[in-house]
Amino acid sequence: MNLKKLVKHSLYALIPKKNGYSKVKVLKGPAKGAYLNLDLRIEGSYFLGNYDAWIFEHLPFADFIKPGNIVWDCGAYVGYYTACFRKLTGESGTVHTFEASKPNYERLKSMPENNRWNNVHIHYMAVGPEHSTLEFVDNLGGASGPYNLDKQYNESREELVVSKVQCCGVDELCYEQKIGLPDFIKFDLESAEVYALHNGHRLFTEKRPYILLELHGESAKTAAGQFLDKYNYEAVFIEGFKSKRHGVRSQKEFDAIPGVPHMIMCLPL
Repeated sequence: MNLKKLVKHSLYALIPKKNGYSKVKVLKGPAKGAYLNLDLRIEGSYFLGNYDAWIFEHLPFADFIKPGNIVWDCGAYVGYYTACFRKLTGESGTVHTFEASKPNYERLKSMPENNRWNNVHIHYMAVGPEHSTLEFVDNLGGASGPYNLDKQYNESREELVVSKVQCCGVDELCYEQKIGLPDFIKFDLESAEVYALHNGHRLFTEKRPYILLELHGESAKTAAGQFLDKYNYEAVFIEGFKSKRHGVRSQKEFDAIPGVPHMIMCLPL
């Protein structure tokens, strides 16, 4: 066993755990000091603080999230981005975290108490089709997502654990559920972004938040291009922030991009 694996296994054996999870403090990076519930056998990058390091290296989050802002983390998994957002909004801001996988939610829900944050709110809810009940896969960790939407699974139906969960649209959350209007949204919805990008008409035309968008498949790419046209946003590739920023401002330009971009920032024009 090499040194890295030896340290990892030794650390995992020493830290108290419940149901495979350990309450640990993130060692470094943008979530440094936050407590997360992690399975250190497979989630060490969150503990070490180097998860999605390339995104945090290129994207100046502090330019878009200010103290006092309201931020939504839609599709939170272990809550790493929630912790990063809470550091940026500070005591005067608010973070709303949405997670539709029951096992993921169960370990997320103690996050505010573990960190003594009274302005972080964890919601067991999907964001996507409005006023609906969604079938959601529960047993694939960070790859868990909607069932019977656009997401494709390699596993057979018999291998998947599927539950039903309340699902809300963006305007529904804002103006019916009365959840605070966001200044910044992260969408990591495993294909449900196709819906979320088009049921927030009032929010996207009035409040016009910044949107960090992860894309899952060609349908999501098409929906993102339509979003740019309809709501007058610019899509900027994450890598473009470090040097000279370059974005696209229309569905035609977005469709011309080869393949499906992994993640983009949508900025109101």
